[in-house]
Amino acid sequence: MTRLRALDPARHGALRLDRARGAAERRLVPVGRSEIALLAADMPLLLAKDGQTGRFEIVALTGLVESANLFVSPSGYHATSQPRAAGLTALRLDAAGADGVAVDEADESVGDTGEPLFDAGRADHWRRALEAALADVTAGRALAHSYASRTLLRPISVTLTMGDGQEQVLDGLYGVAETELAALADDAVIAMHRADELAPAAVLTASLAQMERLRQLHNARFPRQVAAIRLAIAN
Repeated sequence: MTRLRALDPARHGALRLDRARGAAERRLVPVGRSEIALLAADMPLLLAKDGQTGRFEIVALTGLVESANLFVSPSGYHATSQPRAAGLTALRLDAAGADGVAVDEADESVGDTGEPLFDAGRADHWRRALEAALADVTAGRALAHSYASRTLLRPISVTLTMGDGQEQVLDGLYGVAETELAALADDAVIAMHRADELAPAAVLTASLAQMERLRQLHNARFPRQVAAIRLAIAN
């Protein structure tokens, strides 16, 4: 449960934000367009529909079975990079708060470690960080919309085979269909190349190899093991 409060120097002046603890209980985290190439080296990047708008956005899959971010643990952060939005899950833009920021006091990243919420009595650096992350995620959504408008997106079925033989399926995820991409007319391919949309599509597809990394992280933390992961993209 969240405890969102307008940021207040008197109430929150001693608190700190540990970005490495952000999004600790989230299996999906929004990804900015500029982050795609970097994050693909650590985690699977897919697409999902925003629950409020119904539009596609690029997301990092950070967990499998439990509602837990497998890259976040008490011993540290287990990746070379982190989605910018993940490190800021405790903060919101709020005109009523100090320098336009609100804080979720219940978020695991808020406490006595990390970066101070206030620097010389100001929190405007956090507002700028939020604005930059939101702008990048918005650019990622525009890229996802372009793929969707060209009918390149297809549902991806992620089937987990557990150690006891039972199967669990992760639904609601999408990927770029390579067959549809290859069938595009030349003018569409040229337009995508000029808009720098072809390379990200290839990176998104390549990032699916990181499913094995998630399986290993899951098995290192939870007693119920994932024996195998099978991916299938719809026609």
